[in-house]
Amino acid sequence: MKESLHSVLERSFAPYLPLTDRKNLSLKEQQTLYKLDFGKRRKCVSYQIDGNIIKTGNKCDFLILAKQEEDENNNNWKAIFVELKGTDVEHALKQLDATMSNSIFSHGSIDEKHARIVAKSFPSSKSNPKFELEKRKFKAKHKCSLKQVSTGNIDIIT
Repeated sequence: MKESLHSVLERSFAPYLPLTDRKNLSLKEQQTLYKLDFGKRRKCVSYQIDGNIIKTGNKCDFLILAKQEEDENNNNWKAIFVELKGTDVEHALKQLDATMSNSIFSHGSIDEKHARIVAKSFPSSKSNPKFELEKRKFKAKHKCSLKQVSTGNIDIIT
């Protein structure tokens, strides 16, 4: 069985939330709260990236690793990169891009990637067409889902 990204990270970094079975989890920084619901229990762990795994440059706040549901024997994981923001969502996209471009997170055990910007408010797509274009480029580059989630709202990834 191949080694997981979780095993690689755990050797050098303590998890923010330890590996255990959860149906949902929450991450909070200042006044911004991310709530994730898996729909059913699955093994998951979270790591603080900002100031822990990556100490300089642009980086997002957290990485959540969750086992694929039908995959207890294999080592295939979902990776959810989370940036908690007040309002500067354009900078959040740069932070997610820098993090997901970091070679430490390019690992064979990750077969599904998600990126989440969690903020108190978001600009309308009509008022910021440049940001809409940057989001499309980001999704194509990283081959992942990108979602904007208002603080406190529940994000569902099954």
